[in-house]
Amino acid sequence: MNERLKTAFWLLFYSSAAGLMLTVFSLIEDLFRYLFALLALYIGILFFRKFEKLSLRITFFVLAIIIYLLFAVIASAFIFLRDNPDVLTGA
Repeated sequence: MNERLKTAFWLLFYSSAAGLMLTVFSLIEDLFRYLFALLALYIGILFFRKFEKLSLRITFFVLAIIIYLLFAVIASAFIFLRDNPDVLTGA
C-alpha cells in the first residue's frame, strides 16, 4: 500500500476517534464526561508520537475539530427529534 495513503487513513482514524470523544464529552453532563476528554487527549498524544511532521499535526487538530462539530450537530439533531416527535409528524 502506498505510504501516503496509509498515513491519510491513520490521520482520518485518529481524528475521527478524537472528534468522537470530544462529542461525547460535550453531550454528557456527568462527572464521567471527563474520562472522554482524557481519552481524546490520549488519542492526540498517540498520534503525536506516531507522526512528527508539523503539517500532519496541524491537520489532525483541524480535522478533529471539524469532525467534532459534525458529530455534535448530528447528535443534537437526533436528540432534538427524539424529544420532539411532533416535528416529524407536523402536528
